[in-house]
Amino acid sequence: MPPDVPDISEDILLGRTLLEQGHLSTAQRVLVKLCQQHPDNADAFRGLGDVLHRKGDEARARIITEYSADLRAPEPKTPRPTPLPEARPVEAGGVEGPAVPAPARKPPLIAPRSEFVTPLVDPFTPQADAATPQADAVNPRSTPVTPPAVPARAPSMASPRQPVVVAGGPGSVAAASAKPAAKFGKYAASAAALVLLAGLGIMGYRAYKPGHRRGFSPREELDSALSSGSFDRLMRVRDRARAALAGAEPDADALVRLALAEALLALDHGVLGAKSVEEELRRLPSGDRPNPQRLALVEAVRALLALAAGDRDTAKPHLEVGLAWAAKKPPPALLFVSARVRALAGDTVGAGKDLDLALQLAPDFAPVVADWATQRLDSGDASAARRVGREFLAKNKAASRVQLVVADAERALGENGWSKHVESACHSDNRVSRALRAACLLESAQEARLDGERATATRKARAAGQTSEDPRVLADSALVLASLGDIDAADEVLARARKLADEKAVPLAWANLAIRLGRGQADGAVLPAERPAQPERHLVALRAAYLKGGGAALAAAIKNVPAGPSEIDADLRTFMELGHEGGVSANDLATLDRRAERGSPVAAFVLGLLAARENDHKQAAKWLEKALAGHGDACRAALLYLSALQAQERPASPNRALLRALHTRNAQCPIPEM
Repeated sequence: MPPDVPDISEDILLGRTLLEQGHLSTAQRVLVKLCQQHPDNADAFRGLGDVLHRKGDEARARIITEYSADLRAPEPKTPRPTPLPEARPVEAGGVEGPAVPAPARKPPLIAPRSEFVTPLVDPFTPQADAATPQADAVNPRSTPVTPPAVPARAPSMASPRQPVVVAGGPGSVAAASAKPAAKFGKYAASAAALVLLAGLGIMGYRAYKPGHRRGFSPREELDSALSSGSFDRLMRVRDRARAALAGAEPDADALVRLALAEALLALDHGVLGAKSVEEELRRLPSGDRPNPQRLALVEAVRALLALAAGDRDTAKPHLEVGLAWAAKKPPPALLFVSARVRALAGDTVGAGKDLDLALQLAPDFAPVVADWATQRLDSGDASAARRVGREFLAKNKAASRVQLVVADAERALGENGWSKHVESACHSDNRVSRALRAACLLESAQEARLDGERATATRKARAAGQTSEDPRVLADSALVLASLGDIDAADEVLARARKLADEKAVPLAWANLAIRLGRGQADGAVLPAERPAQPERHLVALRAAYLKGGGAALAAAIKNVPAGPSEIDADLRTFMELGHEGGVSANDLATLDRRAERGSPVAAFVLGLLAARENDHKQAAKWLEKALAGHGDACRAALLYLSALQAQERPASPNRALLRALHTRNAQCPIPEM
């Protein structure tokens, strides 16, 4: 490498490493800075293109990647005209000047901000109007790309061996006519890359100089970031607001909103910031006349901090004081806190009323939208949850929590595309938000269970239960584990959730019922809700009905199961075979046999029960032995397996190894010691 060319291989390696580890936003910032500082380096542009591709921004990724390939291409042997001729003064007499070689080093692609005629927007920040010059410049399906207006002092992009042509002279006309048509695409891509990189440069300016952007209003930006539901955006705006409000006389309303942002980050994302919030609240000016709405928000902030610390007893008095300050006009944030406290106590109806009012007052407030849709799911109304969530995502695609609850709603309705919302929510934010990372692990565990990958589902559900502090995520992780027969692990995860919420809270009640059924404790089983929404909850409801009333009770319960969940959940569909009136057809038996031979423990359990109904004890023992692990009824399968062995004329010895393994996962299963 020549001595005058800097070695940035380590910086590029850093960007690549961040990309491979999934830290896409950080990798993007590193590579954008490299592209700004080293506009000749093809590897830096290539890495940036890969980051944009991983983030799903295919149009911009294509432009940057093509420009990287252009930088790598060898210089042509024949001179070519420049697409943007450089203006030079005409010699006396109007003749072309002598050919002067251009500088050997290419000029920077990114001009100072003041030199651009059209102001560029940040292409990676959601905008209210998508029809911007930036968007048109990089959208391959829009009008043909045109080079941006070039200022009078713009540097030439000519090759070092290219003769300089006087602007407007005959040489320029000849050069324009001689330009090969096949090269226009490359020049257009370079121009588009110029516009795109300028936009990226502005993004870098915003990232590295918080609080110094012209026209920055902390209050307005915090309101917008809080409403958007974007974790990354809220973090960036929080940092800028901290810097802007560090003066001696900060705006009181902006300070309260900054504290609210910090409290929500702590509650729903696990970002520690209690000390910062207390400092911001202490800096609030004490006026002669109190502002009731502001004081109500202050109490909402304190209640949120208490919930984030798992202290509901402290959150309740703050909530009561806030409601007293607000009188008949509670702010949406306070209603959101009230609904969260009610939901943790199992008051689904009261939480629904609070959220209905909050959604009327603030239909674009992401935390309210996410909790409203979640409450509708708990009530069994997946269609309403999907509708409201999708309407919000049409304007705020970066709202990760709304993306996840819409995924749950679509999965509850049996729609195959539900995992796309999980990918959108989890492709970057979960790498830095501890709470989102745990929620994404849970979603991945649920998807693995539906795909029949039981070991993967168990491992991911365990990981979600170990890393989360959210009682809902903990309870749903316990439900997945119990559905897979890992009963003791499910009980341990649920014990952590019980410290944060009452056992009658809907997610905890479903998990608790699944654990009891897994231990063979069917007495007093009551469904937490009349209309289950999730496939796992439907399966628990059917199992409870069968244990309580046999095939007739199961047949009645099946009528309440929509078609969608059974289509995507093979375990649910298989268990429903036990409720068919008139028995199982030969074709269905053959299908069950194939599933059992391929390793489905639920299919083996159903075949064992059907054989036991016919008093075919040998066949029952054969199938039930294959059902001693991997599903929620493994304990019941073990009890029936031992009974089937004893009922044979010549009882065979039980599989002690499988029974001992079952006992390690379910110590309270009432089977004899082996």
